[in-house]
Amino acid sequence: MAKLRITSVSFKHYKAFSRFQIALHEFNVLVGPNNAGKSTLIGAFRILAEGLRRARSRKAVPLEVDNLITWGHHLSLSELPVASENIFHNYDDSVPADIRFRLSNGNHLRLHFPERNSCYLIPESTKKVATTPAAFKTDFDVDVGFVPILGPVEQQEPLYQEAAARQALLTNRASRNFRNIWHHYPDDFNEFRDLVVSTWPGMDIMRPEINMEGGHPSLAMFCPEERFPREICWSGYGFQVWCQMLTFIVKAKQASVLVIDEPDIYLHADLQRQLVALLRDLGPDIVLATHSPEIISEAEPTSLLNVNKKNAAARRLGDVSQVKRVFATLGSNLNPTLTQLAKTRRVVFVEGTDFQVLAAFARVLGRGRIANRSDFAVVQLEGFNPKRMIDIAEGIELTLGSRVTRAVVLDRDYRSTEEVKEVEAALRKEAVLVHVHPCKEIENYLLDVPAITRAVQERIHERHKRGAPASSCPDISAMLQQIANELRSEVMAQFMAKRTDFLKRGSPKLDLATTNQAAIDDFERLWNTPENRVRILPGKEVLARLNERLQEQASVSVSDLQIVSHFEKANVPADVVRLLDLIEEFRSKPTTGD
Repeated sequence: MAKLRITSVSFKHYKAFSRFQIALHEFNVLVGPNNAGKSTLIGAFRILAEGLRRARSRKAVPLEVDNLITWGHHLSLSELPVASENIFHNYDDSVPADIRFRLSNGNHLRLHFPERNSCYLIPESTKKVATTPAAFKTDFDVDVGFVPILGPVEQQEPLYQEAAARQALLTNRASRNFRNIWHHYPDDFNEFRDLVVSTWPGMDIMRPEINMEGGHPSLAMFCPEERFPREICWSGYGFQVWCQMLTFIVKAKQASVLVIDEPDIYLHADLQRQLVALLRDLGPDIVLATHSPEIISEAEPTSLLNVNKKNAAARRLGDVSQVKRVFATLGSNLNPTLTQLAKTRRVVFVEGTDFQVLAAFARVLGRGRIANRSDFAVVQLEGFNPKRMIDIAEGIELTLGSRVTRAVVLDRDYRSTEEVKEVEAALRKEAVLVHVHPCKEIENYLLDVPAITRAVQERIHERHKRGAPASSCPDISAMLQQIANELRSEVMAQFMAKRTDFLKRGSPKLDLATTNQAAIDDFERLWNTPENRVRILPGKEVLARLNERLQEQASVSVSDLQIVSHFEKANVPADVVRLLDLIEEFRSKPTTGD
């Protein structure tokens, strides 16, 4: 039976929040300026995790709350890494503080703070009160996983007892006990090792070995690099931290929610992007607080939650313009794009956020270096704008003081084959890779009935896990056909206007009736073939209308990245595979001046 989910958290008179609420989805990235309340949210989950451990091992006791007797558990705040001297909003301890976690079965877990240094966990059930550990596990089956504060591993790590390793999994002593964790809890080691090998090219890692030199048992853990073994303490700091991050990801895969506070402190840009991809497919819900532009840009906009203690609730973002406003509030002086350009001297220009879709397809095909932009930077263009690409590239080169190797990927829109060839010929003077999609825009590749159906079914299942009534998946094929029929006249008008404009530019005296007839004939030929019809539809508009219908009929919607994640490797569109082959060649080529 699947674990329950935490669907929302509400605060009353607690620390930064007078009243505040946050609704949780599968992936939640907390963003906002410093002192906005993100750490307050993270700390609440830490207290809940301690309460859960206590409630699973001890019977509840009677407590007086709001002048009534209820059942719950005393918690000791002094044993938690949460500041307890300022629990109450504006330091006013005359009013109790409360945090309530709503579960997907309708039950609540309440953290009640009646006075300083005192906290109760109160399970509130829609059925009989859970007073025993067995009843609690049945009605409140949630687990909270954490990535603790990470650092370099110990050069000499003694072999400890199993209890010390178990405690290290829950505290900031993880770095000092890293080898002990895998020595005492090796069940997931092969999965951990596979992640290390796949995410850090050239590196491997072996199981811990007991070393008896000096008369006291210690642990060693060797990490072959290009087949040359070295102890993990002699590997780079970044690799040590990444191995610990992967350890906690693997160990938390059965949890209800995994909470991570500012992982960008430990990881460089490539690993931050890989982290988002790993967490997205992990299993637990994710709550991640960050200031990182890399993580924010890699996440889906609807995963971003703007936290501001001045508001009554966290606001979930929904479009790229909102994301830009969030970046403006971060106050970061770093420019990760320029940093990546200086390192790689390769740049891929794309329209808007199209590379997120390409990266998702690259992950489906196992092309991690493309997905993570390890060997190039990505720069967004505002629409089909070749001149802007040239201007930006020249500005980058002036800023860096060196040449950069360029690639450009553009949407086709309603341009004819002849016009596309003209554009490509002009751009090849400026870039080594020029690609114009054979379909209208990149979203057209997502109009795949099986992939969309699987994505919708997963969203319906997730919603059901959070307490919504069970429902069936609508007929996606019929929906897409209906939407196509609705858009036919609009597509024809756009198609004709673009073709006529291009033909008249080449032959100003050309008869308008002749050009219109030629455009109509081309349109009808394409529209009457299903595979060609999908190419000329406005992909973004089709998906937007599809999501409107899905909301009406099934109360769900699907994002571009969710659809891509449900493609089978063999069914990735051939056009996308060819484009990724070109990008693979581009990223491997010597850069200009090498």
